[in-house]
Amino acid sequence: MAESGAVAGVERHGRPRDPENDAAILNAALDLLIERGATGTSIEAVAQRAGVAKLTVYRRWRSKEDLLMAALEHARAPDMDAAPAGQSIDELISSIAELLSRPRFRALMARVIGASVDYPQLVSAYTERYLRPRLDALTETARQAIDAGNFPPHTDPRVIQDILTGSIGFVLLQHEQDVTAAQVEQRLQALLRHIGYQP
Repeated sequence: MAESGAVAGVERHGRPRDPENDAAILNAALDLLIERGATGTSIEAVAQRAGVAKLTVYRRWRSKEDLLMAALEHARAPDMDAAPAGQSIDELISSIAELLSRPRFRALMARVIGASVDYPQLVSAYTERYLRPRLDALTETARQAIDAGNFPPHTDPRVIQDILTGSIGFVLLQHEQDVTAAQVEQRLQALLRHIGYQP
């Protein structure tokens, strides 16, 4: 994400950026987003949590929305990227289940979903940069599984996508802290079997 009025690594007033400050600010923003939601998070609170001056935050990010989007990007792990080409449905389900078993990830995604009313631009940006490529990859994986005979021939890959994303959304909105990867995987497999999935 392009920063407002600054070249990468340099603050607006020409001073070198401190990577430790950047990390502290982004981690603080992420923690507060999970704890309080987007509405309850402020630049002032982020600065206080990160142990920096408020001006230090504003030099890097022009608005709270910019900061929260950067924090979401900062939170991404390699295993949260889109499914690689050729990945099977079973492999996809296994990776989704492992991700959904992480309480912090579920809490973060629930906060993103909850921000859709007050911060639609934040959610739209997150959807286009993060969710859309993954949904497209999911649809392609479903199409390959249909071609391979794992589903009835006339199955619509978008139905598979809808079933998986709907179930993922349901898990994200649960408040239990002890959801296991095995439980999520069992649920997703059971749903797909109802529309004729054969591993």
